[in-house]
Amino acid sequence: MSRILVTGVNSPLGQAVGRKLQAEGHRVVGTVRSSKIHSLGLPVDELIAIDLENKDSFNNIAGGFDSFIHIASMNEGNAEELLKTTGLGIVYLIDRAKQLKIRRLVHISSMSIHGKVLTEVVDENTSVAHSVPVGAAKWAAECFIANERSSVEAVSIRSPAIAGSNANRHFLAKIFLSMVRGPGKISLSNPDHLFNNIVHECVLADFISTLLDAESLPIYRSVPIGSTDPIPLREIIDLMAKATNYKGQINWVEPKTPPFRIDSTGAIELGYKPISTVETINRWMHDAFLKDKFESKIF
Repeated sequence: MSRILVTGVNSPLGQAVGRKLQAEGHRVVGTVRSSKIHSLGLPVDELIAIDLENKDSFNNIAGGFDSFIHIASMNEGNAEELLKTTGLGIVYLIDRAKQLKIRRLVHISSMSIHGKVLTEVVDENTSVAHSVPVGAAKWAAECFIANERSSVEAVSIRSPAIAGSNANRHFLAKIFLSMVRGPGKISLSNPDHLFNNIVHECVLADFISTLLDAESLPIYRSVPIGSTDPIPLREIIDLMAKATNYKGQINWVEPKTPPFRIDSTGAIELGYKPISTVETINRWMHDAFLKDKFESKIF
């Protein structure tokens, strides 16, 4: 049995990863921002508080560990806040990993590092041209990890939209919620774009587990992930409308930015096992409706 640290374990992805690791017999040590948050309902064996902006709080991470999984970050806020939490937070975590002689780190990055994408396909080798603070902060975190590649084996996973029962930040989740609430008007663009910019939280958790089980990791790699078998965005919206019995109006408007799809070849080389876009969407909607059945609410 391994003892594994999962930062941000109370996030939707953190919980999915915690459940996966516990099912495999690992001991999960989760981190949260405040000591007032209790472990009830969280898939953890231990819970500790760390503040990503407070270097001293990382001393709360103590004892023996086999690996660190870094999910915690800030996705909203001004540039200073984002760089302190998402950027410097990884510096403090790596410093603690070196003190505790932890050699393996899996970091959840984001496709937002690319900012405005001008190519049809994004892969591991696509250049970074961030245009928003959150993307710059994620890119800074990746750079800090790469600079420590002689000290830790690490992989950054550039995640697209994450689908799951509690996932409500990405644009498809917001559209789905609008459809559930009833008739209205929804505006979208790029109906014929072949879309695969989404991953199910359980598939991502499986990939993280695979990286932890590998005999060794590369010196350092940052890899984007997505689903397979891209389908037109119009078909995805039709699936969602049918599932929710949506009777409102859908307007297709001129896009503000060009669309792109994701090539997961680099991640697949590391053991990533993607599922199709249709299966991802259907599993996500099933999760959302199941949650609604038992909690009388969506998301």
